[in-house]
Amino acid sequence: MFGAILGDMIGAPYEFDRGNKTKEFPLFSRESEYTDDTAMTIAVAEALMDTLGKPDGEIHDALIRSMHKWGRMYPDAGYGGMFYRWLLSGSTQPYGSYGNGSAMRVSSAGWLYDSLETTRRVAALTAAVTHNHPEGIKGAEAVASAIYLARTGAGKAEIKDYIVREFGYNLSRTCDQIRPTYHHVETCQKTVPEAITAFLEGTDFEDVIRTAVSLGGDCDTLTCIAGGIAEAFYGVPEALAAECKARLPKDMRAVLERFDALRTRVRPTRPENRICLEMGDITLLDVDAIVNAANKSLLGGGGVDGAIHRAAGPCLLEECRGLGGCETGEAKITDGYRLKARHVIHTVGPVYRAGDTKCKLLLSDCYRNSLELAKAHNIHTIAFPAISTGAYGYPRQEAAMVAILTITAWFAENPYYGMTVVMSCFDEQTRRCYQNVMDGFVKEN
Repeated sequence: MFGAILGDMIGAPYEFDRGNKTKEFPLFSRESEYTDDTAMTIAVAEALMDTLGKPDGEIHDALIRSMHKWGRMYPDAGYGGMFYRWLLSGSTQPYGSYGNGSAMRVSSAGWLYDSLETTRRVAALTAAVTHNHPEGIKGAEAVASAIYLARTGAGKAEIKDYIVREFGYNLSRTCDQIRPTYHHVETCQKTVPEAITAFLEGTDFEDVIRTAVSLGGDCDTLTCIAGGIAEAFYGVPEALAAECKARLPKDMRAVLERFDALRTRVRPTRPENRICLEMGDITLLDVDAIVNAANKSLLGGGGVDGAIHRAAGPCLLEECRGLGGCETGEAKITDGYRLKARHVIHTVGPVYRAGDTKCKLLLSDCYRNSLELAKAHNIHTIAFPAISTGAYGYPRQEAAMVAILTITAWFAENPYYGMTVVMSCFDEQTRRCYQNVMDGFVKEN
């Protein structure tokens, strides 16, 4: 949190476009004081530390209590109008904000949890107690994700790709392109991308801070966000950390020191994507979703398709009747009904024609579209049959190559998702086909 608080202090004198949009300025002056950004960063950190390992409901309630507590202790810290009214009223209800306050107070969530999935979930909680607009929640999740990735060793290109892919922010502009027309605005949409861009361009912690301030606008909040990410990536120089402590009141300093001690004990893990081979009946697998090699009608058939319908029961057919069929290479999802799997993802494989490159592309689409649909439904374990290798005549070894290449390409595009793909093998020959492809990857690498 040192980085976030320093960003707040250093940016504060230049808030409301009071700077001259340069990186050349004194880091500290008489006006370099903590603001509401620091007060709420402290409040969120205290609540999260007090509720580690607790249910989401307890975290939610602790966040509200802590924000009210610190808001009453520091009522003149410079809160926005809507948030200040929320504090004064003692309300426990959110008010639909997409202001950048949700993104500036979230830094502790990026440090306190051992997985990206948990980090994002808790970050959303910290926003939703007040800023429950989708853009407010997105801003908090994006900042916490960037901090988590930075502290677990991700490079800037990885962080940028993840933020763009998961949250849709435009990170294509340079700071030189942003700076001339950028002005004071207090929304997540027009603060978070600019803060992340300042982090991406900065060359060390101090340079990130200076770059963020040079953009102008809501300087304390923008630099608070950029500084929080920069700390996770670069660390904070000891002299700046000491200056930060010296400018905080004793009670805030106590929370910061407690947090600084606690975060070193959190062992982060990267969500892993992996492929495993499983012999046997796909309908018996205990996974989030199984994939059905369906026909275009989605109304059942022979082979795997018929086996899945029989195991799931008649309700699956009823749901499939309402889906309007499915084109080759596309995918649709239903409940799993009597299956152990919560969902069935139905995809239609191509009929094999030797030398037809379109077959390969359509088969690849089956795997890719199934994985994308799984991700959209928060599915983390999925089982595939050997699509198109039965009645549709696709040679097993060729099909295995397409499957493994497509799945591993999807893994590369989603390195932090944490997907386990089970290749369900009907017989030993199918298992060997997959194993041959996977062994070939090992030898190449």
